Amino acid sequence: MPTASSTLDPARPAAAASPSHTAPAPHVLFVPAMGVPIRFYEPFLGRLLGDGAATAVSPLELPGQGTHAQRARRGDDYGYREVVEQMLPDALARIERSDPGRPVVLIGHSLGGQLAVLASATLAGRFERLVLIASGTAHWRAWPPGARWRAAATVHTIAAAAAVLPWYPGTRLGFGGDQSRRFMRDWSYNARTGRYRLEGSARSVDSLARALAAVSPRVHLLSIAADPVAPPTARDALLAVLPAAVGSRETGRGVTADAPWRRHFSWARQASDLDAAVAAQLAAAGALSTATRRA
Repeated sequence: MPTASSTLDPARPAAAASPSHTAPAPHVLFVPAMGVPIRFYEPFLGRLLGDGAATAVSPLELPGQGTHAQRARRGDDYGYREVVEQMLPDALARIERSDPGRPVVLIGHSLGGQLAVLASATLAGRFERLVLIASGTAHWRAWPPGARWRAAATVHTIAAAAAVLPWYPGTRLGFGGDQSRRFMRDWSYNARTGRYRLEGSARSVDSLARALAAVSPRVHLLSIAADPVAPPTARDALLAVLPAAVGSRETGRGVTADAPWRRHFSWARQASDLDAAVAAQLAAAGALSTATRRA
């Protein structure tokens, strides 16, 4: 059984033994949450490999985090555009070359889910489905009424800090990790307006929205009960970005020994019911891929 430390390398896919069932286990392309390095997810990704739910994992290290060469505090400039229009298409192309014919499932956690959704504007049809774990829009108006004004205050405070400082010191502030100003302008735009912008892209806000409306990927939203970071209303607002998507929703408990805030993250470190929920989606993707090829 492979261990996470020996198999998970952001630069290349990690292979595992073939599962015993006849449907092919998918190749997972994984996108982390904002400010969270890939090494944080190694226990979860290792469990997918060890249990045979995935045949390989290609984790995407976001700019400014973990092993990625760029650093906001050094003045490196990056935003959503690099992830959505360059990094994710490049990662998928590498999988297609190294593992041709294998169904690919794109899994995103929190902001990683939002970035995966945005990438589907051009990548839909090249992956079998999206699995979004604890993901939702950052738009403050999507929060439940009782929490809406607190969310608005938080959003505007973070946006102000990111606008006046040379780089956003999220590690010190306790939210989002260290990020470039452009990355936080993209985040703030969504948090204030509910729409998405890829600053520096040739694609405008409206053309991006039209492209997302024109695709119909399979999307499974896996929420965590009582998660204050991605409540059901924010989850549903994110799915509305893909109005033609074949969408399904499910709520898991996560690591029930933890407080709700910690549960947004702790499923990646400790086994929980989310493992089985993700494995079921991977199995369904493999089975559907097999059926499609036989048709």
